Amino acid sequence: MAEINTPTGITAVSTAQYVSDGLIFAAVQFDGATTPDGTPVYLPVTVTDDESGPDAWMLARIKSLYSITVPEFILAAARQKKRAEINAWRDEQENGSVIFTLNGHRWDCGKASQTRLSPVVAVAKSGMLPPGFFWTDADNIDVPMTTDELTALEAAMQQKMVLQGFKIHERQRQMKEEVDKLTDYKAIKDYAVGWPE
Repeated sequence: MAEINTPTGITAVSTAQYVSDGLIFAAVQFDGATTPDGTPVYLPVTVTDDESGPDAWMLARIKSLYSITVPEFILAAARQKKRAEINAWRDEQENGSVIFTLNGHRWDCGKASQTRLSPVVAVAKSGMLPPGFFWTDADNIDVPMTTDELTALEAAMQQKMVLQGFKIHERQRQMKEEVDKLTDYKAIKDYAVGWPE
């Protein structure tokens, strides 16, 4: 019975290229394998471009032996994926909540807060608020409110939402512009989406 040798290491790479976003095809020589006449034997392998994944050892060795050029269509796909990540961040931020201060109190501000406050202000303007009406601030303190105070709170909340929305819009555009200028595959993949630290 013939002995089967399990390869232990890559000694040479004849070719390596990205075939899709995150997938590399390579022809590698394991353990210096050759034909009887000394011709190197290269075997096809496909590895993921993930430095912590199951192919990490092969990926590191291939990259150390062969300079892999990332084609533009792969860079474009990586940029598009990062732009989708930026859009998801933007949507999350726009649907989130921030806190602002008015008349010595901290107030929640966001679409949910605005949805709760709007009908209350309408009722207040019609003069139908119950006696002793209050609104609860972000610190869970019940604050007695008049119609004028509720109207001022609604206006301040809308202003804060517009300002926050504009900041979000500016940041997502800045991130997209930065990603569009990147030409290094790893830099695109590693680009941190979010507010600057």
